[in-house]
Amino acid sequence: MIARLYNLALLVLPWLTLFKTDKQTFKRYLPVITFSSLAISLLSELAKSFKWWRVRKPLVPRLSSDISFVFGGFFIANFWVFRLTYGKFIPYMLLNAVFDYMFAYPLTTIGEKLRVYKMGTLSRFNLFLMCMGMAVVNYLYQMFIDDALKPKKNSSKELLNQHN
Repeated sequence: MIARLYNLALLVLPWLTLFKTDKQTFKRYLPVITFSSLAISLLSELAKSFKWWRVRKPLVPRLSSDISFVFGGFFIANFWVFRLTYGKFIPYMLLNAVFDYMFAYPLTTIGEKLRVYKMGTLSRFNLFLMCMGMAVVNYLYQMFIDDALKPKKNSSKELLNQHN
């Protein structure tokens, strides 16, 4: 029962931090946080195969990934990291390091004590490194998205062709 409440709180409570958030800012970072959540879901599939960790009492029992984490705490924390630090790589990585350390060590210990999940063959340090590597990939992805959405300057030749 406590594990279910923990999972439900992990899914719902982080979303409450978005009430005063600018909708445009949320939309700006939505592609990267969705991409990151998909990547974490895929890592959870690998975790099942390689026995890196096991979610004991997920909200949706048939899924390998714990949606309460992927679309709750992780999703919203990822948004806030981008919102507060994007465009400044060093602060971005430092804030990620803080969040990833907290996840890999104290929060994982709490999760195991509450019997929500159990670490397997993956060490906490390797979990931390995996999360930091994902942070770099996320930052590069956001740069790619920003570049793709940037209005392109038309050459004078293209402008003439548009008017004809």
